[in-house]
Amino acid sequence: MDNTLSIARTIQSQLIGLGQVKVWSWGANKWKAIKDEEGRSGLEFKVSGFQFKGYVRIILDWSDTYTISFINIRKSLKGKVDGVFFDEMVDLIDSFVEYPGTDEDYKTLITNHYSGK
Repeated sequence: MDNTLSIARTIQSQLIGLGQVKVWSWGANKWKAIKDEEGRSGLEFKVSGFQFKGYVRIILDWSDTYTISFINIRKSLKGKVDGVFFDEMVDLIDSFVEYPGTDEDYKTLITNHYSGK
């Protein structure tokens, strides 16, 4: 029995449950259940953050952890992290997509974005 949709829904609910405001800040949309080349199920969605615009792909690994990949609009892999536990997903994705690591850097990023720099 194929449980791809169930796994995708679980991942989505984990993301929203752990960090709804952060997920919104990424502009997350176009959510879809996926299977990778190895037959593992997961979730893919589009983001439009300050630091990264493209797709986030989350695959459930056989070890019950996740592999998270960041794929730009041109379908080129820009980053990949293996062995991510569910409670680490939101912060890991946020650090790649939206938040540069310090409040000062984030303020600079926002200021530059809205001033056209």
